[in-house]
Amino acid sequence: MDENVEYSQHDVRENEKLSIFPLQARQSNRESKTSRTTSKGQNYLNERNIFDIFHFLLSHVIVHQPSNPIQYLHKLLDDLILFRAGLKEPRLLWAERHLNAMFENILFHDSEFLPLEGYRAAMKTMGIRSYDPCPVQFVEGYVDRETFCTEALNCMKKELLCITKERVKRTSA
Repeated sequence: MDENVEYSQHDVRENEKLSIFPLQARQSNRESKTSRTTSKGQNYLNERNIFDIFHFLLSHVIVHQPSNPIQYLHKLLDDLILFRAGLKEPRLLWAERHLNAMFENILFHDSEFLPLEGYRAAMKTMGIRSYDPCPVQFVEGYVDRETFCTEALNCMKKELLCITKERVKRTSA
């Protein structure tokens, strides 16, 4: 009788193996569909700069810590739309006073000029991704306060324009 039990357990194991393969194929097919859906979703978010827009919004909320964040975000989005339409100046994360403080903190020995390395470090610290690594220099290898502030503000505006730019949906001809 023990032989029958072992044989039937063996049958059960074999049947389980056989029935798992179609399940694995279905799971693999589902994972493939999920992967394609995720990839489509990721592409959609990347093409429309959704991550950058959320980063912009969240950065403002973190820095300003408004008492009513929903109302604050609503107003910030309205301002962003008006900026995109050219009707309002942008609400940048870093104001000129912040830029001046950054400049002061990186100054080189009581000088009025930042070394280029300090300028580049300040831009990266402020999250400015696209900037001229060698802006106008009155003293070779150094950037003055006005150039630093102008470059930073212009770069922030350009980046904001890029992330808020409306995408025109392509139609097939």
